Amino acid sequence: MSKERYIAEGLSCTRPSFFNGKNCYLWKGKMELFLRSQDVDMWKVITDGNHVPITIDATTKVETITSDASWSREDKEKTLLNSKARLYLSCTVSMEESERVDECDTAQKVWDTLKIHHEGISHVNETKIDIGVRKFVVFEMNEDKNIDEMYSRFTSTVNEIR
Repeated sequence: MSKERYIAEGLSCTRPSFFNGKNCYLWKGKMELFLRSQDVDMWKVITDGNHVPITIDATTKVETITSDASWSREDKEKTLLNSKARLYLSCTVSMEESERVDECDTAQKVWDTLKIHHEGISHVNETKIDIGVRKFVVFEMNEDKNIDEMYSRFTSTVNEIR
């Protein structure tokens, strides 16, 4: 069984899984669980974007970004979630992956950049699924492999499709 198929880091509840560009589907699931475990609203930063405190002028009804000095405690806590999520994401990626996302200013942009780079867009995903299904259809046990190696290969194929 090849160790390259599995994420070597992250066998801890307090340390997120390391991402070196391989097995994105597995890392994403573990990372989502890790971020949710840090704060119940942290995953919202990834899916909905960073909280930006807005002030609405009572007379003109014009929205403006609130200055840092005027933030409420709730605004500070919500904005801090983005910084924490970005920190967790940046600490989990390899140097190569870090270079891809260094210019991203929100956790959502980091996540989306990694996702697009490693999973592609929908037609690329459909092609990957087709390849995975083909591997599944022609799957058979090799005579020179034992049952554990075959099961590992089978599981990897199913996970690729997933």
